[in-house]
Amino acid sequence: MRAINIKKMHEVNISLLLNTIRVNSPISRSEISRLIHLSPSAVSNIVDLFIKTGFVSEVTNDGANVIRRNRKLILNEERYFPIGIEIENDRILGIVINLVGDVLKQELTYFSPNTDYKEILNKVIEIFYTLVKDFSSDQIMGVGIAIPGSIDTKQGISIFSPNLGWRNVHVKEFIKDKINFPIFIEHNVKAVTLGELWYGAGVGRDNLICVRVGSGVSAGFVIDGNIYQGLNGLAGEFGHTVVEKDGKRCRCGSYGCLETYVSTQVLIDRVLEGIREGAYTQISLENKTREQMLEEIFLVGKKGDKFILNIFEKMGEYLGIGISNLINIFNPGLVVIAGGLARAGDLLLDPVKKTVQLHAFSPIPEITTSKLGSLTCAIGAATLVIKDAFSHPQKRMEALTV
Repeated sequence: MRAINIKKMHEVNISLLLNTIRVNSPISRSEISRLIHLSPSAVSNIVDLFIKTGFVSEVTNDGANVIRRNRKLILNEERYFPIGIEIENDRILGIVINLVGDVLKQELTYFSPNTDYKEILNKVIEIFYTLVKDFSSDQIMGVGIAIPGSIDTKQGISIFSPNLGWRNVHVKEFIKDKINFPIFIEHNVKAVTLGELWYGAGVGRDNLICVRVGSGVSAGFVIDGNIYQGLNGLAGEFGHTVVEKDGKRCRCGSYGCLETYVSTQVLIDRVLEGIREGAYTQISLENKTREQMLEEIFLVGKKGDKFILNIFEKMGEYLGIGISNLINIFNPGLVVIAGGLARAGDLLLDPVKKTVQLHAFSPIPEITTSKLGSLTCAIGAATLVIKDAFSHPQKRMEALTV
């Protein structure tokens, strides 16, 4: 018979209890005991430790003096703060959040194409220290960094990022001497998925798919409450599934990949091409930045411009076919569309839903857009830090109680 690891069992109970408070807050000790089938005394002992170390606060109804076991427990919003940083094609976004996902501070910087990875990572370090300067070191939980492309999350290596032109960049190794806090590296779509699961459209859902449509297309999968990583952590390259045999050449070298038909850049290119060819449209993209172009396209489309509507109809059809395939394979309860194209709202959602109705098996899941907007990926990156603390709380709590 295998021996019972009491310390490991205790840590599992701590993690379970902490996440129960996170999901069900505000919640009483007695309610926790019923939910997780742990004795009231064990619950109280762990909760007292949470309160001592600052993870959890107690609240009462309008300050009423109710007995302790019925006081409500919430995560402490004012004690610990993780940092989330998203590296994109041409920009770095950094944020500070609290334990309930509120964004307290953000910083944004841009870099030019073909910028050396060392310069980009030095900008990451600069943003980190700009974000943390208003906090004491014992308040900072760590930093999560989200990067496009294939990632070795354990070693913190960017194996290949076509968007950034990186191959085998040792991200964690480069910054660990400059940032003396826990560091987590993750693929951007998995960070987005985690952010939606904990704080966005996916709260309370155990099975969902998050499709990120920006400069590329990727997907994250939540199965029974856990993010699916794949054998080597490389699951999610949804944009390189083939939707057109012998179709357009993709930057990955294949042909007919989904992201050659659906992305923010594809949208801009198709609009510019139509304007050059004399399409009847109200839109003008002269002297506008890339972001301004996207906002103008969304605005004119929502006003009913048929040229723009036709582009979204075709893009939505391709994306809908891809999502239908995912639904038929994974049978999710929810599909969340995030990324730059999610800002188009119903312009994209309507043709996607129409296509899914034609091609996916019933029951058709809810399909919606991100609730976290343009900060989704950075919030998800910061959530990596909280998730680790909540999954392995024993060491952190022992250090705090010394």
